[in-house]
Amino acid sequence: MAAAGMMTCAEIKAQEQPAQSGDDQVEASQTGDVPSDDDAAPSAERTGIAYTVSIDVEGGDEDLKKTIEDSSNLRALEAELPAGPSGLVRRAQADFERIQKALNADGYFGGLIDIRVAGVSAADERAVDVAGAAAPRGPVPITITVEAGRQFVIGTVVLADAATGQASPLPIDVTMLDLAPGTPARGIRVLNAEARLVDAMQDLGYPLAQVTRRRAVADHANATLDVTFFLDPGRQADIGPVTVRGASAVDADFIARQANVKPGTRYSPAEVRRIREEVTRLDTFKSVRVVEADEVNADGQIPLIIEVEERKPRFVGLGASYSSTDGATFNGYWGHRNVFGHGERFRIDGEVSRLFENSVNDLTYLLKASFEKPGFITPIDDLLMEARAFRETPDAYTATGAGGIAAWRRRFTDKIEGRVGVEVEHEEITDVFGTNTYTLVGIPISGSYDSTDNKLDPSKGIRASLQVEPFATFLGSSLNMTIAEGTVSAYHAMDEAKKFIVAGRVTAGTIEGPDNVAEIPADRRFYAGGGGSIRGYDYQGVSPRLPNGELVGGNNLITASVELRLRITETIGIVPFLDMGGAFASNSPTLSEEFKMGAGLGLRYYTAIGPIRLDVAMPLNKGPYDPDWALYVGLGQAF
Repeated sequence: MAAAGMMTCAEIKAQEQPAQSGDDQVEASQTGDVPSDDDAAPSAERTGIAYTVSIDVEGGDEDLKKTIEDSSNLRALEAELPAGPSGLVRRAQADFERIQKALNADGYFGGLIDIRVAGVSAADERAVDVAGAAAPRGPVPITITVEAGRQFVIGTVVLADAATGQASPLPIDVTMLDLAPGTPARGIRVLNAEARLVDAMQDLGYPLAQVTRRRAVADHANATLDVTFFLDPGRQADIGPVTVRGASAVDADFIARQANVKPGTRYSPAEVRRIREEVTRLDTFKSVRVVEADEVNADGQIPLIIEVEERKPRFVGLGASYSSTDGATFNGYWGHRNVFGHGERFRIDGEVSRLFENSVNDLTYLLKASFEKPGFITPIDDLLMEARAFRETPDAYTATGAGGIAAWRRRFTDKIEGRVGVEVEHEEITDVFGTNTYTLVGIPISGSYDSTDNKLDPSKGIRASLQVEPFATFLGSSLNMTIAEGTVSAYHAMDEAKKFIVAGRVTAGTIEGPDNVAEIPADRRFYAGGGGSIRGYDYQGVSPRLPNGELVGGNNLITASVELRLRITETIGIVPFLDMGGAFASNSPTLSEEFKMGAGLGLRYYTAIGPIRLDVAMPLNKGPYDPDWALYVGLGQAF
């Protein structure tokens, strides 16, 4: 029996509706608005009445106590004075239901709640008079005492047919609901189980599956909660006709084709997400939504509607980066993302680099035009074309020339893609071995894998790429050689909040064919050092040199980096890092004086488009040609 002034859930309900026989029915609901303290309050009480509130919870844990405190309007509105005694009592009475819901949500269905105003139960009709009498003596004391009682546990879990109300065999393993008998009967677990049930049915091809209602019966004798889900599975369906809404400049039939829905594809949320990603990949839309129809058609298909909002077709941008060793780089671009109405992208880029740290004659220039045709052969194939003219003036060489590439890209999955193409380049190069003119004709073949969760700031996953490009004289190339280079980087968050991330990268490359480094065009040799390689050293500075210090470059490369990315606040982070490696002129490189290490500390400022990076690094194996330190500024993580 409840103590005088204490109320159970059933007693609270009895004040509001006729009593029901049988076990208590525990229904999920949201707390409604609490009536205003001004409602029906006499005008004489409008001056406000001060009060204090104390909350004592017996049983449960600290989390339960905090949940109860957070649910109390008396506590939340303590600084907002009610209009008078009646308003104060109404506020106290409303807390009975709010606290009971907090108890129920954590599985305490037999809890007792006692709320007293100046020593009198808030449910007592004398409470208003007592509060009015106590007010002149100072803040009215209010006490809330909660006896949590036993925490109920899950009893039986039943999946029932919504139409018949009877238990029905379904192709669902009830254990996947995470409602194992004997586990705490928290409300959120029941709600999550309902969502899992619907998700599981949709994964099996039932697009309109829904839980029409659920019944949770609290057995007070055994302190268990028996749960029944009434499921309407609907019909199993394939993906049906795909239509497009909102497209004007982009051809709607092309958008539907790029969705790449194969006849007979079983419906699943994963397939719907894939369709959205395929259309989003066109980069011509502000937003893309995929909406299922309200019913399965006579052919057993669920029609889909792709709703798009187009972006402005033309775009322009500017970018900049800086390092104390390489100088500043400025670039700009103009583009069109829907040239012929099928998502074709055309872009012109211009770049000048090595500014402020070099003379005008040592600046590097690049002018590039690129074109991409999505859906070239099939929806997963793209045609890529690029033409460029350049002048490069790093310390190792000066190269002036022009070239172009045409490539076919296939996206095998959302993580794996491959490319094959033809590259032609004509250039004049001056280096330590003199001035030479080259014509290079190659067949670049590459593959990549990317399972990361963010392009500019990944917290998990792996990136891997490998490119092999043979150049052959029978194709018109000046020499026979093959260049191979691969990179693997990995990312792992050490905590759930992703504030501590370990990142690592390894790159290796080799050039086969020429008998010695001098025969390889200088701009195709391997170099290490600089912001994108081994920080703390000059750009290309960790590379083979002549005895007089002039850079030569190598035909082998290996570099590695590790970073600890620590997020201090939502916008600020620090990154201690270590880089190592080098470029080598021998076919079997040894980790000798050419292998160097650099270490430093970075600052990150996180923005909506990615982190702004500032790195300061020092060479750990400083040689006569190496700087004392180096500074790097850019957008995005270092790798």
